[in-house]
Amino acid sequence: MKLTLLEEREFTDYVKQYDFLEYFRNKTFLITGAGGMTGTGIIKWLLLENELYDANIKIYASTRKPEEIPEYIEKSDSITYCMFGREADVLAHVSVDYIIHGAAPTGRAFFMSHPVETLRVIVDETEKLLEFAHHNKGCRFLYLSSMDIYGTVNSDYPVKEEYIGAIDSLSIRSGYPLGKKAGEFLCRAYYHEYGVDSAIIRPASIQGLLQPYQEERVFNEILRCIIENRDLILKSDGSVKKCFLYSLDAVSAVFTILFKGKGGEAYNAVNPETFMTLKELAEHIFQKYAPECKVRFDIQDVKTTGYLQTFSFVQDNRKLENLGWVPLKKLEDIYGVDIERFLNKGGAL
Repeated sequence: MKLTLLEEREFTDYVKQYDFLEYFRNKTFLITGAGGMTGTGIIKWLLLENELYDANIKIYASTRKPEEIPEYIEKSDSITYCMFGREADVLAHVSVDYIIHGAAPTGRAFFMSHPVETLRVIVDETEKLLEFAHHNKGCRFLYLSSMDIYGTVNSDYPVKEEYIGAIDSLSIRSGYPLGKKAGEFLCRAYYHEYGVDSAIIRPASIQGLLQPYQEERVFNEILRCIIENRDLILKSDGSVKKCFLYSLDAVSAVFTILFKGKGGEAYNAVNPETFMTLKELAEHIFQKYAPECKVRFDIQDVKTTGYLQTFSFVQDNRKLENLGWVPLKKLEDIYGVDIERFLNKGGAL
């Protein structure tokens, strides 16, 4: 596996902080959404375990374009790529120990232009994989859900996993959160009816180290403003208040729940120290890294942009922390890693 110097530093630090080797050794993983941020982080972590500890981990990675092998993969890596949606056919005679299902549409523009496909992909593929796990006895299933399943929350108090949340079924943007909510139900239903050993993670917005430069979310726009030395133009009033989670904190949370979480249960994963409004976030990061950058406004109608309505939302972390997990990266550190990465100081492959 090829890593940049920055990636090698970050991944090695996390691998040493979290000792999962006893769970990894001689196991076979199926990972969907292998080309996404979290999927990529999971795969790089597992391959590094193989390199550092000769863990003999076998990986099957599911993507929409399995013929396009990522540049960080080398021929010696123990990984096989397969077509998303055809996993059960490819692995018909393979004993899989762990399934991590992270595949789903993630772009706001896609939610708005393809609401039917957004919902159907999430629900249909989750059911297919749970059915595969049902027939692959002894397989542990982890579903990557989302904070969006809670709907539009307005509270400065941490929201526990028991909070139900309301989602507008007439909003075109709701294909994603409704799909994720239905996927959670399927996980619980397969656990209850068929005994499929499934668990659910509900991460906050995942950022840092692995996302593309042009990622459209405001967290990344703030980063681009720093790199390109320009002001931030917010299309809302900046009052949305939520949290973020470093990509490798998300991966460590995935593994913690996969190995230690209870079947049929959901777990929040968030760094509550990052809880602030988007305006406060931008001003805070600009002050540290680019004082010349300012926040300006060009407020637009949320019905046409697809941006979330004003809300204040922080998840309660205690259920996951009771499994021994804590987020390691502060907000400033997350931006520090990406500023180093995009200013080409992270080292080449």
